[in-house]
Amino acid sequence: MRLFWRLLPAGLLAYLLFLAVGFPAQRGALFLQQQVDGLVLQTVTGTLFSGQAGRLELQDIDLGPVSWTFRPAALLRGRLEYRLGFTGPPITGGAYAGVGLGGSIYGRELDAVVQPDPLVNHFSPLPVQTAGTVRVQAEQFRLVDGFPQDLVGQVDWAAAWILDPVSLELGDVVLVLDGTGDLLTGHLGNSGATGLAGELSLSPARDYRLELDLTPGPEATAEFLDALAGFAEERPGGVYRISDAGRF
Repeated sequence: MRLFWRLLPAGLLAYLLFLAVGFPAQRGALFLQQQVDGLVLQTVTGTLFSGQAGRLELQDIDLGPVSWTFRPAALLRGRLEYRLGFTGPPITGGAYAGVGLGGSIYGRELDAVVQPDPLVNHFSPLPVQTAGTVRVQAEQFRLVDGFPQDLVGQVDWAAAWILDPVSLELGDVVLVLDGTGDLLTGHLGNSGATGLAGELSLSPARDYRLELDLTPGPEATAEFLDALAGFAEERPGGVYRISDAGRF
């Protein structure tokens, strides 16, 4: 009897591996899309053990191709976990994602390089052309109805430059993310000729709020300053406050 209880975990692990190896990825993708709001997987091939999708979308953000590999060792900790690979464009890198005890969906060790144009234009009301390299890192997070919670991470936009409709050299931009409460908040700063400092927040209902102080550099043109005065509040010291709120 003692031998039976010692062998039982190994037997369960072997059985789950057998299911993962043979279970079609298309059926798993349909189930996952029903569980995660805003998730879309297209051109899915392979199995639950190892497979790929030609396109991954999350909340209307195109993340390009993605592949996955099952991590059986995580079963010993009560988790169903995968290693994800993003082969781009618009994103390259990887992360771990899975389902924990109680059915919660989580991610960890996200490290990816993102093309800035698709990301900036997803949130910008006007078409924007940019330059630079964006790196997204997150130690951990949970997805609740498609919204990240308990998130600790950072977005670094190195050599950031807005090329059009205006030319702004932003230097290295850093956005520190904190999702420990009901809101996902970000604290923004940079090192460029045009200064940026501020905070943004996003709620699970997709309500956002932005408070941003922009300090034009010495190369700012009169045309740019006139345009900036049309939607920002001029403050002492050459600072312009941009405030916005709404819902995505």
